[in-house]
Amino acid sequence: MESADSVAERSAAARFRAHVVNPVLRVLLRSPAHRLLSGSVLLLEYTGRRTGRRYGLPVMYASSGDGFVVMAGQPADKTWWRNFGCDPQPVAVTVGGKRTLCRARLLDASSDDHRQADEAYQRRFPKMVLDPTAPVLLLTGPTEPGPPDPMNGRRP
Repeated sequence: MESADSVAERSAAARFRAHVVNPVLRVLLRSPAHRLLSGSVLLLEYTGRRTGRRYGLPVMYASSGDGFVVMAGQPADKTWWRNFGCDPQPVAVTVGGKRTLCRARLLDASSDDHRQADEAYQRRFPKMVLDPTAPVLLLTGPTEPGPPDPMNGRRP
């Protein structure tokens, strides 16, 4: 069982990451300085499933085919990945300084897609120890022009 001190430390670290680190990374990923991070971090913009609020979250990624793989590290401590299900939903991705509309879906842990995504992530980050139960998000696209951008309501 965790001590109250370790929970408080983790909570303080999560607040620092959410209120200091993530905003700085969001600005960097949208700027010409994106090259500092674009090889391993992308900006995932999505709409909250219950609140309808727009979020922009810097996440580590691996390329996989024509898309990207994102794993939710420490999933018990994070909630962002719960906004996604098995049905693809529109998101915006900023990587390499370019913003693209994509589709995102959680992969079933027992699927071949999940296994391939794990392998792609492990190839990209060979020293990282992966949690086999961690949620895996597959981003594919770009989407065809048509529906409005979920982030600003305008067509791309």
